[in-house]
Amino acid sequence: MSKLPAPSKAELCLLELLRRGKAGLHPLDVNIRDLTHANLLDEAGKFWSITLPTDMSLLRIRHDVRIADQPAPFTSVRGYKAMFKRYWLTDLDAAKSAIYLLNNWRAKRGAEPLSKRDCNALLAAFQSEPQALGEVA
Repeated sequence: MSKLPAPSKAELCLLELLRRGKAGLHPLDVNIRDLTHANLLDEAGKFWSITLPTDMSLLRIRHDVRIADQPAPFTSVRGYKAMFKRYWLTDLDAAKSAIYLLNNWRAKRGAEPLSKRDCNALLAAFQSEPQALGEVA
């Protein structure tokens, strides 16, 4: 059996946005500590980024993903202040479109689409009331 190509950074980023739901992604959530940490995350198939704002822009511009953002100020324990942004998929329709895009990318690299169960689990965070969803992709 041939090994499937690894998911692209865009695929991992979009999947992480879906997993995080309305809580979204913050740069400190996905930053790396060092190169060893980056390699460990890669081996585990986890998303990490040191350029989250760029990743979000690329998803918006190249793939028409609807992503909202909001300033998220941060103050360290030493009192250092930084301004970040938190990013999330805008709504249930944006999440459904993201799953459709993910499944297209998965098909192009020969991977199975996300199961209906996985899709429903990912979409649950974007629903105002829990309900079973029909076919997504």
